[in-house]
Amino acid sequence: MNAKILAMLLAAGAAAAPASAQPQQTAQAQTDSAALHAIESAVQQALLETEFTAQFRAGKRITHFADYSLAPVREQAAQQARWKDALAKIDPARLSEDERRSYGILQFELSGIARDEAEYWLTFDLTSYQSPMAIGTAHQIMAAHALATPADAAEYIRLVEAYATMLGTLGAKLEAQTARGIYMPKAALPVARKTLTSLADAAAALRPADARLSGLDAATRGKLLAAVDATLDGKIRPAYARLGALVGADYEAKAPEAVGIGQYPGGKTVYQKLIHRYTTMEMTPEQLHQQGLAAVADVSARMQAIRTQLGFTGTSRAFYDKISTDPRFLAKTPADVEATYDRYIKAIEPKVADYFRVVPKAPYGAKRLPAASEAGQTFGYYSPPTPAEPRGIYYYNGSNLEKRSLINAGTLIYHELVPGHHFQIALQQENKALSPFRQNYYAGAFNEGWGEYAASLGIPLGLYDTPEALYGRYVNEMFLTIRLVVDTGMNHFGWSLEKARAYMREVSSLSDMEIDSESLRYSTSIPGQALSYRTGYDKMWSLRRHAEERLGAAFDVRDFHDVVLLPGTRPMPVLEADINAYIASKRP
Repeated sequence: MNAKILAMLLAAGAAAAPASAQPQQTAQAQTDSAALHAIESAVQQALLETEFTAQFRAGKRITHFADYSLAPVREQAAQQARWKDALAKIDPARLSEDERRSYGILQFELSGIARDEAEYWLTFDLTSYQSPMAIGTAHQIMAAHALATPADAAEYIRLVEAYATMLGTLGAKLEAQTARGIYMPKAALPVARKTLTSLADAAAALRPADARLSGLDAATRGKLLAAVDATLDGKIRPAYARLGALVGADYEAKAPEAVGIGQYPGGKTVYQKLIHRYTTMEMTPEQLHQQGLAAVADVSARMQAIRTQLGFTGTSRAFYDKISTDPRFLAKTPADVEATYDRYIKAIEPKVADYFRVVPKAPYGAKRLPAASEAGQTFGYYSPPTPAEPRGIYYYNGSNLEKRSLINAGTLIYHELVPGHHFQIALQQENKALSPFRQNYYAGAFNEGWGEYAASLGIPLGLYDTPEALYGRYVNEMFLTIRLVVDTGMNHFGWSLEKARAYMREVSSLSDMEIDSESLRYSTSIPGQALSYRTGYDKMWSLRRHAEERLGAAFDVRDFHDVVLLPGTRPMPVLEADINAYIASKRP
């Protein structure tokens, strides 16, 4: 369903009918409404049954950790086919305005973007991004698990076994891929091995420290520690050793020099699907590549203007080398990093009411990543509030601080926390008018596009109050913009890793360390995902400018932000329909 049709439905609804037909229409509307909510509930329940991170966020019992086997993929495909058939029987014209949003979301999710067997075989899980996100999250869950009663202890023993099972399925998939002749790129192996070693070392903490066991009686403590030690020694450490051996010298000898999913049979078809999934729009690699080249030129010109303003006559790379070693923008300790973030947060907080009528109740903050996760993370990630951690947390990389310029700290923290991811995701979670499915829904271009749009608000708000601070904003904008070029370059156009890295060095201010990490992320860890940031950002600004042009003096940015945020995450065509309906409602 395209945005124009959705807008017509959202703005107008069903046409008026004769009185004699109204009871029948009402019954049909109730049937369609009930069917829609049944599909929503089924999708959400399936998520809670299969995704341990969803269980954790919802405060539910963790039934298992990540399952890397093919069985869940096949089960999901069967479920999606059933839901798609059920959705096709619903007439969206008979639904309420908000139900039509849910209909549009479900229609997108059931449009063939879900992971299938082709994607399963051509994507890798033992990478610097994927492994820390899944296995590292399991570590966090285990560290937060209560150990106050014998029941808690028994549950903990079960989770340690589940952790071992997760590693077993990871190894089995890796073996099955190699049997099919599918190997991750050679360049990704050193970082994958380093990440694997860090996670294996961190697994030692699965044995609870004595301080965590003080509430248990001696017999329960002894039983718990004996069971955990047996699983660590008998299953978990051998599983890590097996994974290390699987990506050893024999694997490296057969691993390709080329990067990108497009090199594998059927890879370009999978990549096109990933583009649709992450951007939520029907775009081609060629369109995205050209859009990226044009945007890179635009951001480059703005960065050049600031260098000229500051009297610097060298290249972008030379300027970055200068500022990246400037003591003003370097932290000595993680506490210094957090103090810098806090300064930017305090600058925007008094201005929030001018742009937003509704803000989340959940508090927020920044916290350093676990050491095991830092090796493969360029910056970090936002973690929404959970029952175990009621704050929204931006987990940042606190390693190698002497190489991590904080010139972009403002744009980063505005993207991640205020008014970025935390505002959007926490508001969605707190909106009890939304169904559980909608409260927990995620769509790449919306979530990441909002984060980048939010960071750009610092410009009209005057928060990038020095040329260097504004340059830092553009540094981050360029970082997200070049992704359109190099992600499509490596995954569709056959760019080598060296070509992509050379391009990134030429046009961006990223350090060599960041370039190495990011290029592997785009080409090996999560192809296509990085496209969501700039595409979502461009779409949101396009929709805002459209609303400003159509409404003129009647435009209120707070109204616009309400329309974007309060219904929660949606694919871009559904958001566009909402904005068009909002414009229609405001025009005389």
